[in-house]
Amino acid sequence: MVWLNGEPKPLEGKNLREVLEALGVELERVAVLLNEEAFLGLEAPDRVLRDGDVVEVVALMQGG
Repeated sequence: MVWLNGEPKPLEGKNLREVLEALGVELERVAVLLNEEAFLGLEAPDRVLRDGDVVEVVALMQGG
């Protein structure tokens, strides 16, 4: 299982960027943490997810 935003999902063997796009995530508006390594959404690694991976998708917000 892959942990996606705190929930186990059967995503092992799938490409991270393709999973994000399939979920409708706007890559330019998020940050992605993959096993505690942070990336801007558009810079998310193009790699296959493995059992035990932890993915967190965080919306970027503007403040003022």
